[in-house]
Amino acid sequence: MKQFVAIDIGGTAIKYGIVSEEGKVLQSLECPTPAKAPGEELLEQLYEIIAPLIGEETAGIGIATLGAVDVKRGCVIGMCENLPGLKGLPLKEALGEKFALPVSVMNDVNAAALGEAAFGAGKGIPTFFCMALGTGIGGAFVYEGKIVNGVHGTTGEIGYLWSGQSEMYESRASAKTFSDGCRKLGSKDPKMLVPALQGDPVYQELLEDWLKQVALGIADVVYVLDPGTIILGGAMSSVGTLLTERLEQEVDKVIWPDFRGTTRIIPAKNGNASNMLGAVSPLLEM
Repeated sequence: MKQFVAIDIGGTAIKYGIVSEEGKVLQSLECPTPAKAPGEELLEQLYEIIAPLIGEETAGIGIATLGAVDVKRGCVIGMCENLPGLKGLPLKEALGEKFALPVSVMNDVNAAALGEAAFGAGKGIPTFFCMALGTGIGGAFVYEGKIVNGVHGTTGEIGYLWSGQSEMYESRASAKTFSDGCRKLGSKDPKMLVPALQGDPVYQELLEDWLKQVALGIADVVYVLDPGTIILGGAMSSVGTLLTERLEQEVDKVIWPDFRGTTRIIPAKNGNASNMLGAVSPLLEM
């Protein structure tokens, strides 16, 4: 049975482990991301992470990473302010030479989308938009089973919507925005979305405004891409249909009438494992 090393490079943590060709996470670990480390130091850390995971059954290394990625070259080309040492780092070339294995490198939300397409909520759905709702907001468009990267690898970067205004989309609609609002209302627990959706009166005004902001961005995605299905991932995916069904209602309130009811919103199934599963999915075809 083939196995793959999977690495998910995030702004605060690097998650890593072993994934089987059937899409099972056989091992999962994590360590802090060296945010201020230069590229050479980051590469050395990746070498140290990967080496103990390599075995006789290892058939490749899949990397999901923050930032805009040049998939052919296998390197981050921008949008990596939280980890500047990544920019221009030849991940695919360096790791391929070091371990003599095929290497795939892709944007983390694209990886999450492929993880859901192959092993989660997107299985059997050829076209959908994956929206990662967390500290920021990311997106990925899967069309007829393939990721749409765009000319510069930045298709789906919906967090930058409305950036010509005083605030951009993710500053109004991210999970962090809702959590910060809960703190201002006196909550010591920022994870108050479920009680709010269940009707806690303390959070209703905050909830209504936040849901509207999220829905406005989704409406723009529907206008431009007509995906038919939106899979909601990121930190908020654990809330499940309690959130997605409410968002469908909110989208219908803000979208142009001809577009109402054209797009269903469903929660991702794989949670934090989606990125690692998607990172190795291109290697399954090799």
